[in-house]
Amino acid sequence: MFLNWRKKRARKAALQRRKFAHAAGPGAAKALVDNFPDEIWPGVGEVVAGYWATHSEIDAIRLIETFHCEQARIVLPRVVGPDQPLEFHAWYPDDTLEIGAHGIAVPKRDTAQLTPNLLLVPLLAFDDRGYRLGYGGGYYDRTLEALRAAGPVITAGLAFEAQMVKKLPVQRHDQRLDWIVTEKRAYRFA
Repeated sequence: MFLNWRKKRARKAALQRRKFAHAAGPGAAKALVDNFPDEIWPGVGEVVAGYWATHSEIDAIRLIETFHCEQARIVLPRVVGPDQPLEFHAWYPDDTLEIGAHGIAVPKRDTAQLTPNLLLVPLLAFDDRGYRLGYGGGYYDRTLEALRAAGPVITAGLAFEAQMVKKLPVQRHDQRLDWIVTEKRAYRFA
């Protein structure tokens, strides 16, 4: 119960920091491309799960369009339902998206489902251990747990540098990320 309270307070503070960073960082989308590590840059045909930025999330579109131009296959997440992992549906730059759960733009349900090799993850905050703070629905934690149980997957959180905090409250179900990429640098945790 105490950890839930701490996470709720941390979310409120993190959202304010992210809003400020978003307003101050118009070049961040290009910087993500420049700072994305060569070690995990996807190859031809690899499946990359991106996300469609909402609110003040760092915009991943330039990065996923770059991966698409280099012939990676791009998927975007869809919420299936409460307490379930996300599904990943194929996306192409000229696709029309629809509004899904939580007001997030998603591919249409009838597009192909694929399993990603590389998962780009939005977040509210991250710490120097590779833990992320999300919105509290647990979608990405359940998804990462399921993907890791099925086989190798690389996870890279995308964030503004200002979203880094000293230490996040962590619960047993929280999944660490392998990397965090910001407009300033890349951090490796795996």
